[in-house]
Amino acid sequence: MPMDPVGRRVSSWDLGPIFITRVTPRRSAPPKAAPACRRRGMYRNPKRRGARPERASMRSSLEYYMARLDDWPFEVGVDMDWIDKAPVPGLTERWHVRLELNHPTENGLCTAEEQALLLVIQEELLSAMTEGECAFVAAVTHRKARTLVFYAASEPTEGHPVIQALGGVKTHLSTVRHAHDPEWLEYKDALYPNESFIHQIKDRRLLREFEAQGDDCSEVHSIEPRFVGLSEDGAKLLSKSLESAGFSVKAVDEVGQNGQREWQVTGVAASPLALSILDDFRRLWLNMAAEAGGRYDGWSAEVVPVTGRNNNTGCDGHLSGVAEDYEPAQEPPQKS
Repeated sequence: MPMDPVGRRVSSWDLGPIFITRVTPRRSAPPKAAPACRRRGMYRNPKRRGARPERASMRSSLEYYMARLDDWPFEVGVDMDWIDKAPVPGLTERWHVRLELNHPTENGLCTAEEQALLLVIQEELLSAMTEGECAFVAAVTHRKARTLVFYAASEPTEGHPVIQALGGVKTHLSTVRHAHDPEWLEYKDALYPNESFIHQIKDRRLLREFEAQGDDCSEVHSIEPRFVGLSEDGAKLLSKSLESAGFSVKAVDEVGQNGQREWQVTGVAASPLALSILDDFRRLWLNMAAEAGGRYDGWSAEVVPVTGRNNNTGCDGHLSGVAEDYEPAQEPPQKS
């Protein structure tokens, strides 16, 4: 018998590592748009004379967040695994491989249909990479274009395997620009998510978890943000800030151990679960935590199952904020 979801609590601090989305499809099962690419040479027959040998695909795991840049939505998929390695010695040249979107949305982003084709192109370029000579760090969608960001050991030339693979792409207009960036400043300062964007990534994952649990995100939930690392005075200040902003305080607990005195505050916000609402809450909660000298640690809520009292089912439509909800990008990356 299925478990009754009522009373089940889902929290952003119990879900483990930040959600990782695998964005490169298997080459053995490309999307329906792929045959046209194959006819144009994106897929090479290894038996054909002159064909390059197959390379093991250097797959990348991207995590997505949304910001705004130049009054346009700025969608970033970034490989966060590079942060502990950056800068990589020898990979001093930053490449921007820009693919113009054929059918962008009104806000300059990518449709689901074109996304499938772009992922096939991305996979082809990653398959051409040589380990130690090139690193793929991000995919940025902004102003009707998808830009793939690489760090390489050399400037892009016609003989480079990635550029050769790009030459086989006939479905999208492409341009390649590069700059000397030995410290990987664009990756570290502009593309890697700050604390707020990391929480946005977690919120997206958490909403999907609620959807998987059969939750009706349109119903009002008791959302409980948690704040940690506070002094006693900081806990009092944060409690007052929550109440002044219209939230409630559920608990103020002393949780320090081994003689270390530390307080934790749990608040309550009554609201439907929607990314745009959570974005507003998150900005408030991060500011409150900083002013009180503590840290915002995420939120939890109990699953509210779909009851049939309305037409809403699950979290559909609640995972995407509207354009004006997205906060500014950390640092405008260099234009490509």
